[in-house]
Amino acid sequence: MGIFDLFGSKEVPLDKMFTLHTEFHPFKLAANHADSVDLEIKLTNNLDKEVLTSVVVQVPKPLGLDKSAFMQQRELRLGALQAHETKDVKVQIYSGQRVQKGTYPVMIYAISHYRDYSYILNEMRKKMELRVV
Repeated sequence: MGIFDLFGSKEVPLDKMFTLHTEFHPFKLAANHADSVDLEIKLTNNLDKEVLTSVVVQVPKPLGLDKSAFMQQRELRLGALQAHETKDVKVQIYSGQRVQKGTYPVMIYAISHYRDYSYILNEMRKKMELRVV
């Protein structure tokens, strides 16, 4: 029994804090062509208390999160998720003329914050592969 057990604080496993379900629609992008795909994110708070939450999506350089493909990272502030609440978010990922065939990693971060969005309490990561054919 440690000193922190006396005060009732418990460590939360990071994989149990959120449930993160993601899908691409359509499943692939066309190479050397201006195209887009929707990344659908379904985030569920598994804790018994509300949590201030944001989602960050990060893509590599040839892809982009805006039509000009200049922005590679985007933060979506979801606000306070109540206990066991689920929020659905869509993010469009764009390709351009310079995108070659292959697979590109897409990183998704589900972040819980303390008081405001400046302070990070916990973070959960998920890596997906986007196919370009």
